Amino acid sequence: MTTNKQYAHKIDLTCDAINARHSVGRPAPTKSLKLKPTAFDTKQKLWTKFPPEGSKHTPPHHSCEFKWKDYCPLVFRTLRKLFNVDPADYMLSICGNDALRELSSPGKSGSFFYLTHDDKYMIKTMKKSEVKVLKRMLPAYYDHVKSFENTLVTKFFGLHCVKLSGPIQKKVRFVIMGNLLCTELPIHRRYDLKGSSHGRITDKPEEEIDANTTLKDLDLKFIFRLHKDWFQEFYNQVNKDCDFLGQERIMDYSLLVGITFIERGRETAN
Repeated sequence: MTTNKQYAHKIDLTCDAINARHSVGRPAPTKSLKLKPTAFDTKQKLWTKFPPEGSKHTPPHHSCEFKWKDYCPLVFRTLRKLFNVDPADYMLSICGNDALRELSSPGKSGSFFYLTHDDKYMIKTMKKSEVKVLKRMLPAYYDHVKSFENTLVTKFFGLHCVKLSGPIQKKVRFVIMGNLLCTELPIHRRYDLKGSSHGRITDKPEEEIDANTTLKDLDLKFIFRLHKDWFQEFYNQVNKDCDFLGQERIMDYSLLVGITFIERGRETAN
């Protein structure tokens, strides 16, 4: 059985490999944000083999031989361009010398989550069925985020798979996403809101709740007041995002909210 730490170790290894492969030169993203339908073909993928002794395009390493797969590589490179992600900074965050940080507990789906050292990106392991769903909705997702620059839908930057060679032939699939709560301000409370009251409360004593606790709908004791124009823009965007998710038959989604408390005595007008 593969442990959580082994998952992280595999991902770290492949990240080093990505860095090397990109440094030797990968096709640059298209200058246009318009992509041909063939770019979204679910069979579009790029396999690279990483033998321990290294190869013409890969560095030597101390693990067993493995293969790295990029799903729909042109689409995700163009998405990173659309989201104004600098390629060098992205690779430094994902593939730098600093290790990934594993979050304390896996999701209900059994997936494991990791944060990059700078908190900019989150890596989530995925089941094969989840990968299929993301690939299926990729054309509509691309059109949606291209049409609405203020969308609140999760930003996806890459979809990958690592396959170990040998008798086990273990595959690890994962997606790289933006971390919404990456900010210079301290996040004092975070909420995962689904608009439901059924079971939507945190079973944790008040004294044990801290900035890293993810709270739920019935834990929310605040009322937020926004400028009328801001509220209308936010309300419209949430509706558009929900319509998109509904059209893609995605029903299990929520709104992630982070709150920063302004210190007493400071000017609160801002």
